[in-house]
Amino acid sequence: MEKSLKTFRDGYLETLLRFLWREWTALGVAGQECAGLHHVIDPEALLLFTCSVGRYDQRLFDEVMDWLTKNGRFLNIQRLKNILRREAFRGGAVLSAVADWLLQRDDPVKWRLLARVVPRKRGGEPLFYLPDGRPLPRSAKSDPTFLKHGLLRSPLMVRGYSMPFSADALPCIFLKMRALFGVNARCDALTYLLLNKSGHPREVAREMYYSQKAIHDVMTDLECSGVVHSSRLARERRFRISSGSAPVLPKAVNTLKWINWPIMLATAESVWFMTEELRMAVLKPHVESSEIVLTMKPLLQRLTQTHWAPSISITPSQQGVALLEAFQAGFATVAE
Repeated sequence: MEKSLKTFRDGYLETLLRFLWREWTALGVAGQECAGLHHVIDPEALLLFTCSVGRYDQRLFDEVMDWLTKNGRFLNIQRLKNILRREAFRGGAVLSAVADWLLQRDDPVKWRLLARVVPRKRGGEPLFYLPDGRPLPRSAKSDPTFLKHGLLRSPLMVRGYSMPFSADALPCIFLKMRALFGVNARCDALTYLLLNKSGHPREVAREMYYSQKAIHDVMTDLECSGVVHSSRLARERRFRISSGSAPVLPKAVNTLKWINWPIMLATAESVWFMTEELRMAVLKPHVESSEIVLTMKPLLQRLTQTHWAPSISITPSQQGVALLEAFQAGFATVAE
């Protein structure tokens, strides 16, 4: 018997929150220990996803804020803005408030422009929700920074329990490389080559969310260093890290899966909001099923065209909630 949309919705939210806890705990957020991850964590995509789905778990959200006060300097603000623009994450207003809160406690130059990305809202809406979708009860006093951005929450008090990211944990390689080489496109391009063995500028720019010209210039400079060399295949020039550079760079990265997390998480977010909207609309079963198919078809088509595509078992007969369950299973697999 097919699950109801509400039953799927509750299980899917649990899957997403469990994913967020595992990712952030691996980066140093205070939480329960979890089994090792088999993929690289993308900190910018993870923060954007947390700014929407993380609103259903205040403890998680506040622990992430605590983590940002210790490790936020390793986030790439330009890349964060590029991902937000290209993948249309829905947490832009929350991200703006987060940046505003951080610029009062961290490097103001780093966070100031991001705090102005989304226009401030008038009035207010709850920042946090209970798992069933109702607004989370809060104190009468609101946090002034979040209130400026139209978000209602109790005053934010961080506990100081978060740790620096583990330099020995392979899933943290984005942050480790930035600690070594700086927070910039050059470092991220080098990280991509390290994880994927090779790449051409157009590919690296697409996967890492930079302009093609910026990455082309970076690759040219890296080749001058001798750390990276290139070869021409057909009409593309592919770059790879020289074998003699190995002592300078982290080891054993070939055990990790490459995933374009901005695409994966933007898709997961779209599925979540579609599910919420349909649940509240209370449509007739055949209309609900049709709406799910219309929304999921382009999302799944984009995913299956990627070289890192998750295994999503879909048959022509799958409709409605069964289609959503297939995506949920694929997401759970790729998030291991």
